[in-house]
Amino acid sequence: MPGSAGAGRVSAASRRDYAEAAATVLTAEGHAGSVYELGGDTAFSLAEPATALSAATGQEVVYGDLPAERFRGALLDAGLPAELAEVLADSDLGLKRGELFTDSSDLSRLIGRPTTTLTDALTGALGS
Repeated sequence: MPGSAGAGRVSAASRRDYAEAAATVLTAEGHAGSVYELGGDTAFSLAEPATALSAATGQEVVYGDLPAERFRGALLDAGLPAELAEVLADSDLGLKRGELFTDSSDLSRLIGRPTTTLTDALTGALGS
């Protein structure tokens, strides 16, 4: 699995976690005018989902970090339109710069529990 995010960390969370937070904000009092920074409790690099997928599936999945131009080229070689390849390569560079990281606990506070772990999210998605 190629990319160009380096060791950048993303504070991703599950759709379920985000949906629960949205439901809380939309149905409970006291949120008008508030701004929340939503992210999972534990940030991860792109190498970590590869390792977790390997463990969950029994098949080796490796994250290969590439220079952005090589990653863009790999996406084009795979048949992606140029515009999409550009967006994906730029997204990885943003991740590398820390643009998808937050240390806010807003999400877990809104849902009243820790956010879903990467391993649990992958296991659920794989139906394991």
